[in-house]
Amino acid sequence: MCVLRFIGAVWLVLGIADVVGAPFPELSLDRSARPLRVSIKGEIGRTYCLESAPALGRNDNWTALLTLTLTNRQQHWFDAAAVFPLQRFYRAADLLDVAPVEAALNFRLIDHTGRSQELAYHTEARAVVLVFTGNGCPKIQRMLGTIKSLRDQFASQQVIFWLVNANAPDTRDSIAAEAANLGIDLPILHDDAQLVARAYRASQTAEAIAISTTDWTIFYRGAIDDRAGTDRVSTTQSYLADALAQFLGNQIVSFQRTVPEGSPIVFNPRREISYSADIAPLLLDRCVRCHSPGNIAPFAMTNYTVVADWASNIKRAILAGAMPPWHADPRFGVFTNDSSLTPAQKALLVQWIDDGAPRGPGVDPLATRATPANFPHAWPAELGQPDVVLNIPRQDVPATGLVDYRYLTVELRNRATQWLRAAVVRPGNARVVHHCKVDIGSGSAADGSLPASIANYVPGANPLAYPPNTGKRVPPSAQLTFQMHYITTGQPETDQTQLGLYFSPVTPALELLHHTATNMNILILPGEKEYEREARFTPSKTRDIWLYELRPHMHFRGTRMQYEALYPNGTSEILLSVPKFDFHWQTTYRLKQPKRLPTGTVIRVSGAFDNSAQNLENPNPNVTVTYGLQSEDEMFNGHTTFALIP
Repeated sequence: MCVLRFIGAVWLVLGIADVVGAPFPELSLDRSARPLRVSIKGEIGRTYCLESAPALGRNDNWTALLTLTLTNRQQHWFDAAAVFPLQRFYRAADLLDVAPVEAALNFRLIDHTGRSQELAYHTEARAVVLVFTGNGCPKIQRMLGTIKSLRDQFASQQVIFWLVNANAPDTRDSIAAEAANLGIDLPILHDDAQLVARAYRASQTAEAIAISTTDWTIFYRGAIDDRAGTDRVSTTQSYLADALAQFLGNQIVSFQRTVPEGSPIVFNPRREISYSADIAPLLLDRCVRCHSPGNIAPFAMTNYTVVADWASNIKRAILAGAMPPWHADPRFGVFTNDSSLTPAQKALLVQWIDDGAPRGPGVDPLATRATPANFPHAWPAELGQPDVVLNIPRQDVPATGLVDYRYLTVELRNRATQWLRAAVVRPGNARVVHHCKVDIGSGSAADGSLPASIANYVPGANPLAYPPNTGKRVPPSAQLTFQMHYITTGQPETDQTQLGLYFSPVTPALELLHHTATNMNILILPGEKEYEREARFTPSKTRDIWLYELRPHMHFRGTRMQYEALYPNGTSEILLSVPKFDFHWQTTYRLKQPKRLPTGTVIRVSGAFDNSAQNLENPNPNVTVTYGLQSEDEMFNGHTTFALIP
C-alpha cells in the first residue's frame, strides 16, 4: 500500500495562478503557456501523482491526472484539458513508498481473423501493447495512423501491438467488417466476456496498456498521446512512445499513468450472484464431470470450500482459455458435446471470484450431490452395461522413458455380421493411458472408405452412442486392433483396458464410415513457428453424405486445424476451426445437426505446427521433426465420420 504526502496546491482562477503553501518539492504553473504548463520540481527517482479539482473545500473531488517519476530535477507537463477561463486546482501526492507493481495476467482470445492470441506465448517479445477499441469510436479512427506508426517503429525492438475490443454490442463479424472498412492490419482481439478489460481495469477506448514480458508487469497505462484532433502540435506529449523508448532503453519510465480520452467501454451490467443458485449449478453442469473424486482433474469439486480455495486458479484457467477444455471457435458449427462456457457464464464465474468467492446463503449443491460412479470409473450411465466386454492382455508400463505404441489384437468371435450402436473404451489405468484407438482389422465400404475406427479414448472423453439411425458394421470373426499409447508416471504401472460393445437389435438405416485426411509429408525445421500443411479428400463422388463428426489429430507441435467444405458449385464453408489445438485434449466434435454435403464435395483440412521454444509444449525446439507415431514426432490427421445417403 502506498503512503501519500500532498506537497502543494496551485489555484488557477481566470488565468491567474498563485502557489498555495508549496513546500519543497515544488509544484508550479506557467499561465503563459498554451496549453497550461504544470511543473514539478523535486527529487530524481521520486514518484508523484498529480491531481486536479474544480474547487477546494472537499476531499472527494480530486481527479488523478498522471503518475510521474522524476528523471530530472524538474519536469513539465502540459494540461491539454485546461481551457481558459477556468477555475482549476492542482495538487501533487508524493508516493513515499515504492509504487505498486501491476501484474499482467495471462489471457487468450480469438482475433477478428479467427487466430488464437495468447499473451504468455510471446516470450520472444520485449513488450506487448494493448490498445482497447470499439466499433465506431472516433478517437480510435483518428489515432489509427499513429498506432500503426508506433507498431512499425518498435517492431524491430520486439514490441507487439494488439487491439482489444470488449464493447458489449460488438460481434466478431462486425469487428471484422469495420477492420476491413478502415484498413486495420493489426489483430483485433474479441474480448466477448469482457474478462480482459475488467482484469486490466480498462475503462475507455484508445486506452493503451504496455506490458513487460520479462516479469509480466504493466509499465504504462493511459493515453497514446494528448492530441485533441488528428494532427500533432508542438506541445503534443507522446506518452506511449516515450514510455516504450525509456523501457526499451532500460531507463526509468517517467510518465507511468495518464488519463485516456476515448469513449467509455460498454460493459454488461454486474449481477447479484448466489453461490448456491448460480455458481454451484454451473460447476456441476460444466466441470464436475472431470473434477470428481479419483478422476483426471487435479482437484475434486466436492464442496464450496474446495472451490473457494482454488478460485484464483479457476480464474487464471478461464482467462487463459484452458478450462473448460473445449477448443473449437464458437463462430463455426454447433456441437452436441460442447463443454465450453458461454461469455455470460465466464463473466458470471469470474465476477464471483473477483468479489471474493462469497459463500452466501442456501444449500451447497456440490456437497449434497451424491457423485455416481460414471465413466471412466464405470460404463457410461447413459449407455448402461455393454452387451460384450473385451479385455486386452495385462500391460506392464515402465516407470520412465518413451513407450512405443502397442498394437494388441482381440478376436470378437462373432459368427455373423453385427451392427454396433455404440462402442466405449474404458481405460484400466487412466494415469498411463494417453489414448486408445480401436479399429476393425478388416472390411471396407464399396467406395473404399474404411469403417475401421469404432471407438477412441482420450482424457476427458465423453462417450456417446452413435448418431440416431446409424451404426457400424462388424464383419464375422472380426479382429479388433487396440492401438495403445502409454505414458510413464515415474513408477511402474499396469493397465488392462476394456472395450464395451453395444449392439443394435436391428440393421440401421445408415452405415457410419470413417476416413482420415492425412499428410505424411512433414519436415519441420528447428525453431520454425508457422509450418503449414493441408490434406483433402472427397467422401463420395456418387452420392450425397451426412457428415457427423470431425476429429483433428496432431502432436505437441500442432497449433491449429480447420475443416472446410469445398462445394462443387465453387463456394466453400468452414465446418470447424480449432485455433488452439491442444494435444492433451483430442476432442471429437460431433455436429448437433448432421450436415448434408452434396456429391463431389471436397473436405479440405488445413493447419500449422510450431517448433519454436515459444511453444511450451515443444519437447525439443532444436531438432528437425518428421512424421511418426511417437508424440515427439508429428502427425497431420483430419478424422471424419460420415454416412452415404441412399
